[in-house]
Amino acid sequence: MDYRVKLMPRIHVLDATGQPVPDAHVIEIAFPGASIQTPRGCVERITGQGSARIIVGDILSEGVPLC
Repeated sequence: MDYRVKLMPRIHVLDATGQPVPDAHVIEIAFPGASIQTPRGCVERITGQGSARIIVGDILSEGVPLC
């Protein structure tokens, strides 16, 4: 089963038809390069396509795309 995570207006897990998935939980959202340590401190920057780690029932899925 293919899933996507919708961030707005609140976080939802969607199935391949775009419908919310009941009892699905987003446990992590990661953006490549989300924070970069520089000599002046940490710089927050979001670059590239983010992905999520979700649980649907007893199945853990990683690398779920955001939409």
